[in-house]
Amino acid sequence: LGAGGFKTAHPGWLTLFAAPDSGLGSCPCEKVTVKQPFHKIFPPGSSKAPGKYVIRRYAAADELPKLFQEANMLYRVGPLLEFAYDYIDQCIARSTDPPPFTIPWLRFVKAGLALSYSQAASDPDQKSKGCFPLAGFLLEELIGDDDGRNFIKYIHNMDCNPLLD
Repeated sequence: LGAGGFKTAHPGWLTLFAAPDSGLGSCPCEKVTVKQPFHKIFPPGSSKAPGKYVIRRYAAADELPKLFQEANMLYRVGPLLEFAYDYIDQCIARSTDPPPFTIPWLRFVKAGLALSYSQAASDPDQKSKGCFPLAGFLLEELIGDDDGRNFIKYIHNMDCNPLLD
């Protein structure tokens, strides 16, 4: 799907064995966007010109805290946004006049964290001392033109100004 400033995005499918009733993973073979953070390596002596770099993955020990932070943020902001809309709805209900403008209905993507673990011991002579994740992935619902929903991206990571046009 592409690469942004610090994450790559790839198409994927999610099937959970104990699927929830709703939300991400509630449908078998659900289309998702699989994201993984990266850092840019610029050739020695070169300028940091766009496109003049190599993408490198983080080691799992560095990657996982970044993914947990983003997944935790996505988990927490949904209820905060819902709280704000509840307050707006209460204010409109108490008012004698409707607002003089349309209030956009925003939401955050549904997301989750997936961890990849090794299925075999790395050293057969060594007893298992626990499993450690090999890689992490941020899974987000895939929002596309073919799903029949009207989608307008208002803000994104590269610019915090609303995209109203």
